[in-house]
Amino acid sequence: MKTAPSPSNPALLERGRSTIQKNFIRPMIRESSPVAMPTVSIQGYLYLVDFGTGSSQRFHRVNKAKECSCGATYCQAIEAVRLYLQAGGARAPDPEGMPPCPICGSKTYRDRNWDGKYTKELGWRCTNGGLHHFLQAKTERIKKNFAEHPWLIPPAPGYPGVRRDELMTWEECEAINRKVFQETGYDPTA
Repeated sequence: MKTAPSPSNPALLERGRSTIQKNFIRPMIRESSPVAMPTVSIQGYLYLVDFGTGSSQRFHRVNKAKECSCGATYCQAIEAVRLYLQAGGARAPDPEGMPPCPICGSKTYRDRNWDGKYTKELGWRCTNGGLHHFLQAKTERIKKNFAEHPWLIPPAPGYPGVRRDELMTWEECEAINRKVFQETGYDPTA
């Protein structure tokens, strides 16, 4: 087995040590990774929290009731808004333009998740009844509209139209067919 000659010169030994020390001066493992702080801004009556492009859900909207648009109870966006306000950030305005709840009369606040896609009506939640009051008011509005406009196909010149109450369910059709079969003696199973 061959071994390399060991340097007997002290200057050569010192030079070798300094090269090794130069290469390992900086830390090998990054102990703290820089985490970008989310940016908080005001959008209407909500706080818009931007977690940056590296996040799976970049934008979160937090209302004054400490509810996030993602639906999570303990979302990081709520904590980011709390820190933003503690640092002296501007407060979002109160939603004074929202009408009171038609069910109980208490204050309401916007909920963009329930905005009407086709009706373009604004979604909201009640401070007392929450989403239940919004859905109850919407149901009453649909029932009222249904009663005022009974036509499935409105009448036109030369066409009488079709009303919703003129349509039959399958149970009604079955009862009529059974009556006809009994009167004529026809048996569809024979």
